[in-house]
Amino acid sequence: MNDSKGARTRACALLASAVLAACGGGDDTPPAMVAGADTATLSAGQTAQLLANDTIGGAAAVSGSNVSFSVTTSPLPTGVTLAGGVLSVDATAVPGTSTIAYKICDVDHADNCASANVTLTVPPPAIVATNDTLTVSPGGSGDVLANDTLGGAAATAATVAATATGTLPSGVTLSAGGLLAVAASTTPGSYSIGYTICQTGLATNCANATITLTVPAIGALGGRVVDEMTGAGIAGVRVSASGLSATTDSDGSFSLGNVGAQDRISVVFDEASHAQTARIASVTAGATSDLQVRMLPVGISASVPVAAGGTVSLPTGPGRVVLPANGVQRVSDGSIPSGDMTVALTAIDPASNTALMPGDFTTMQAGAAVPIESFGAINVQLSDSTGAALNLRSGQTATIRIPLSSRNPSAPATIPLFWYDTAAGRWVQEGTATLDGTSSYYEGTVSHFTTWNADQTYNTINVTGCVKDAAGNALANAFLQTDGVDYSGTSSARSAADGSFVLPMRKSSLATLVGLSAGRLTNTLRIGAYAADTTLTDCLVLGQNGAGVTMTLTWGATPSDLDSHLYAPDGSHVYYSNKGALLASPFANLDVDDTSSYGPEVVTLTKLMVGTYKYSVRNYSGQGSGMIGASGARVVLTVPGRNNELYVPPTSGESTSTDWWNLFEMDVDASCGITVRRVGTYSSTAPTAASGNGTPQYCTAP
Repeated sequence: MNDSKGARTRACALLASAVLAACGGGDDTPPAMVAGADTATLSAGQTAQLLANDTIGGAAAVSGSNVSFSVTTSPLPTGVTLAGGVLSVDATAVPGTSTIAYKICDVDHADNCASANVTLTVPPPAIVATNDTLTVSPGGSGDVLANDTLGGAAATAATVAATATGTLPSGVTLSAGGLLAVAASTTPGSYSIGYTICQTGLATNCANATITLTVPAIGALGGRVVDEMTGAGIAGVRVSASGLSATTDSDGSFSLGNVGAQDRISVVFDEASHAQTARIASVTAGATSDLQVRMLPVGISASVPVAAGGTVSLPTGPGRVVLPANGVQRVSDGSIPSGDMTVALTAIDPASNTALMPGDFTTMQAGAAVPIESFGAINVQLSDSTGAALNLRSGQTATIRIPLSSRNPSAPATIPLFWYDTAAGRWVQEGTATLDGTSSYYEGTVSHFTTWNADQTYNTINVTGCVKDAAGNALANAFLQTDGVDYSGTSSARSAADGSFVLPMRKSSLATLVGLSAGRLTNTLRIGAYAADTTLTDCLVLGQNGAGVTMTLTWGATPSDLDSHLYAPDGSHVYYSNKGALLASPFANLDVDDTSSYGPEVVTLTKLMVGTYKYSVRNYSGQGSGMIGASGARVVLTVPGRNNELYVPPTSGESTSTDWWNLFEMDVDASCGITVRRVGTYSSTAPTAASGNGTPQYCTAP
């Protein structure tokens, strides 16, 4: 009985236990929590999951699901965040090793927790210093950090500090922010400078590099920009060269300083109402190179719908451009404009004046400069409604017509097209153009806009000569230039230490030759035609101090013959029948007399008389062959030390009986001071010559 009773007792106990379990009673022990220690090495931008080795009741711990996560270390190291079990490091983190404590707790039992530590190592970011090659003019600066990095990002003055590792050249400083400054007093030359960059806040994380610094000798550019049609100075022209720029003042004058000395530099001139042009200059250390520039007013400015495209034609002559529909984009960012665009079209007439062409009539072939001659050019400039520059989109083309203009009477039926590269200062061949049936224009297709030129290269011969000053001494580094008479092209060279020079000109052709030094011109020679290399028998001669005044006349195809006339204070009359003399009284000479259109006709004064000179132009051909006012005639008066003066015919007062255009009178005092008085009238009779007083008196420059 006792055994049976015990069995019943045990059965009841088991049943009670089962019932309690079914009802939620019984053992309520929390699950085991395990937080494993972590070791992490993280660079900026990297993260680590700390819960990967943590568990709850044998299952993976998940923040916000079965566990809560909290950080027990405060504050965290700079640049380090820890949330939800994710450890993150940003760019501000300081390299080094730190220990961070955290805790995980059972979401159902807040007091059921476990703690662990993570040992975090933030390694120094990779620091890279790259060698620099800098050209910095005196007074300028350069950034040596521009190509250095820290942690793969650009190094800046906020993230690294720069120091020189050796003695810096006199006048050169290097700031902690990486700015290499060159004082105005620094001696030009080439220098090697070592430098170190170290991470801000971690002086042991450093890198080294070398700066190859060139401090060029510097000079300046100066001069004046005038309107080709009026001779008036143009204000607001942007003058650009080698990353530098200046703006012309109210009379068109400009000055651009801190230009590195160099033999050849492209200088670009931009102004909204005139066609862009460019000049090639030579910059001499410690001196100002003079540039006298003529700009053509825009021939026509027309509005054209971007979406439809269209045709813009010059009001006179055959020049035009045909633009495709939806064919343009903004130069700045490649975006497509809407609405209307402005098309500025200008024809350039190199036959009348080669100085109107951008550059210097050269192209590059096989690494060498080769001369070209022009048969006409046009400039096309596009802009949107805000004035932003436009150009053709990739794959789009436009058709252009270039009015034929050349001193060469034999225009080829097909001719290469060249565009002017303002950066390189050279003409670049691209495509061809075909002469129309009436021989009035060349037509071709282009893929972008700038100045387009119908050109061809030509066979050359070399002309060897010499240049000397008024005392007969050899003149070094003088600038020599030819200008074709029966072709539209120029060439140039500089004289050697002994005054000699060699320059090319077109074979079997005629050209004028003139030299320029320190703002003074030599006499002008008419040379050619030569079938082979030639040496000139006479040297070009620079006018004496206070002299060197020249008058250069050019004009268009008609009339065929305009004549220069200079009346001297002693009554001398220099013109085609009495060309004067350079080395004897009256020390005035008609160097070149042109009778077959275009010119130039050049009068040179090598010694100045005290008194009044008068200068006029006569229409020798007579108005029946064309009026002076419509001839495109231009006279440039060059007085050493001054900006050139451009004279254009008056727009009124000319009739069939007025053969004479009276330009100016020039007063010279005993100290060679010059006062020029513009006249600007037409007359039917020649100017009255001075009566003279026997022996002329010549001025003496101080």
